[in-house]
Amino acid sequence: MSKPQRTVAITRPRNERHAVKFLDVPQSGSIAGTTHSHNRAGQYTRNRRSPVQPVGTGRRAFIRSAFGAASTAWSGLTSTQQAAWATYADGHPIVDSLGQSIKLTGHQMYVSISTQLQNVGVTPTTAPPVSSATVAPIVTVYTAVASTGVVTITMTASATAADFILVAFARPQGSGRSQVSAYWQADHLPGNSVGNATEGTKVVAQFGALVVGQRLFLKLTPVNQYGVTGTPLIKFATVT
Repeated sequence: MSKPQRTVAITRPRNERHAVKFLDVPQSGSIAGTTHSHNRAGQYTRNRRSPVQPVGTGRRAFIRSAFGAASTAWSGLTSTQQAAWATYADGHPIVDSLGQSIKLTGHQMYVSISTQLQNVGVTPTTAPPVSSATVAPIVTVYTAVASTGVVTITMTASATAADFILVAFARPQGSGRSQVSAYWQADHLPGNSVGNATEGTKVVAQFGALVVGQRLFLKLTPVNQYGVTGTPLIKFATVT
């Protein structure tokens, strides 16, 4: 006697438009314009949709605007200029967030550097950076944070006055946190800055009053005069 066949209900997953139910091994992810997923009703596919991200305000809005302007400006470069950027990109691989060395396209390198130059108040150029130009590291840094809202950064930098240091903070964290991923840029300083830089007023305005025992994370990122970004230096201080 043959075994009874199981009936599978064909249902549309809740909140999924244009979803198609089908029988297959569980899988998830997107291929081209199709997204594979599953829920308690089974496996299904749907048209891939890009999330809508708000433009935002403040630094978010500025960086998005700068990025868009740089991408648009690429089409205004001559073929010779674009080829120069492609050559520069090929000879200057970058390290991605996973620690891998990758090569950007000429367009990607131009947009990256042009956006960074706008970020520090410098008008982007059509020519790529000088190939021999390096990014001088930040030598030492010490941070002191008080609940009164005084944030003092003492640093020794080895770059020139034409270079830059990006100063960014993360939202104050509990005493058990040892690292964070999201930072807010508060300022940029000359690359040869030595001595103290007080940023407390900006920090309090952005995150609110500081609480004794919290940890305030600081990220200092060197950027040379050509817009090439170096390795960030991250420190934290406990609010006293």
